[in-house]
Amino acid sequence: MITPVQQKIRDKTITPQKWAEMVKSGDWICLGGAGADGVACPDALVDRIGDGQGMVKDIELWSYGHFNPMRFHSVDPQERYHLHHEGFFFPWARKQRDESGTIDHISWEWAMGLWQSYYRFFHRQKSKRGLDWTVISCSPPEGGYFNFSYSTGGAMAWAQSAKKLVLEVRQDYPWAEGGANNLIHIDDVDYIVEVDMDKYPWPQHEEAEPGEAECKIAENILSIMQDGDCIQLGIGGLPTAVARAISQCGLKNLGVHTEMLQEGLIALIESGAVDNSQKAIDRGRSVWGFALPLNLQRYYDFVHHNKSLAVYDVNYTNNIKQLSQIDNMVAIDNFLAVDLQGRISASYYNARPISGTGGFFQFLAFCALSKGGRSIATATSTNEVKGKLVSRIVPTLPGGSNVDVPEHLVSWVATEYGMVNLWGLSSYERARALISIAHPDFRDDLERDAQRLNLKPRHFPTAMVGPERRYPDYEERRDFKLPYTEDWQYFDYDI
Repeated sequence: MITPVQQKIRDKTITPQKWAEMVKSGDWICLGGAGADGVACPDALVDRIGDGQGMVKDIELWSYGHFNPMRFHSVDPQERYHLHHEGFFFPWARKQRDESGTIDHISWEWAMGLWQSYYRFFHRQKSKRGLDWTVISCSPPEGGYFNFSYSTGGAMAWAQSAKKLVLEVRQDYPWAEGGANNLIHIDDVDYIVEVDMDKYPWPQHEEAEPGEAECKIAENILSIMQDGDCIQLGIGGLPTAVARAISQCGLKNLGVHTEMLQEGLIALIESGAVDNSQKAIDRGRSVWGFALPLNLQRYYDFVHHNKSLAVYDVNYTNNIKQLSQIDNMVAIDNFLAVDLQGRISASYYNARPISGTGGFFQFLAFCALSKGGRSIATATSTNEVKGKLVSRIVPTLPGGSNVDVPEHLVSWVATEYGMVNLWGLSSYERARALISIAHPDFRDDLERDAQRLNLKPRHFPTAMVGPERRYPDYEERRDFKLPYTEDWQYFDYDI
């Protein structure tokens, strides 16, 4: 016997082609991102864009890390009939923009940035919302509820910003235990599309393997870690190296509070080093917001109904209120370049979109506000560009670069040549500290650049930053926390 809930699901289930027929010229469509990729519906819509009878044009697409390449750009490469706004440029999107100059870049970040960006479309009355459609992926329903699974981080913001919500149900998406904002009821869904898994498989890729430099950086990071730390890791080979190093060094009672769940963290949790026993919030559970399942079966087996995990939207995972409550919160994230004053670029560099800010700013700025918190911006000291080795530590960020974290919020910076803490340092002390962890081939030039930029006062002591400059060492100040209270001005700094 069919239950009322099952009947509702049947009544709202349509084909991708049926949805494409409902789209009108001028519609604005959100395709999610970061694990939420709508695939079947946009693929059907591609066949309708153009000038002919029954075709549509002036379509605007909004996405934030669409992992699956879309046919829009092969059918309409010059974007005559559609405009694509993208916030996180995966390789296919970077290639499209480099070759044709299309795809509008959205400067954004998770949490505050995402919600501000999408909630300009929000209205309590659905008919007045700014987006016409939101099309995002989810796992199969249970008890009348659909689970946003890998896309929980931004799914509710996207769902509540459109007049109509379409869920693409993927059988290969696991049920991710909450947390919060990971579920939506059938009554709040307008249409359902069953994804043909053979036609639209999730792209599978090998996890980035760390190189020698990444492993050395991981070794450097371990020097300031301790039992009971709560960890956030970003994407790529470096976080994988850090996770492996942690699992092999004997640290215990660790916690996880991250925006992105990735292979390094999965392996670290499985190693037994993580038990989340020291966390003030979400004790006993590893918190995450989204995932890109590069190994679909591996991620499914780990996430599906795993009650030791808790998935939340990014307004929780990346929020200063939560991060500042977690003692010994450690954020480890990659950057593209840092200048001699400590300004970091991690998204749009040298007039080219590389990525999105994502949670880079929130974790690097907010984790340092927790008691014992540390935020570590990491990168290899050099990068190869057109066959030439270039330094990631630069005199100034080139024109057309985003400053994703301003210098006064940057603390630890790590390369394979060491780690430095920039907090409280003067401009020239920052420059000298960063030069000390640059690739040796570039240090002399960077020192001359520091003088050219007037960062060095005429009579500055020649000694490098260190104990001789009277700064307390890291061990003495790691538990220091500024008082954020009404009577902060009466704080006795000698206590």
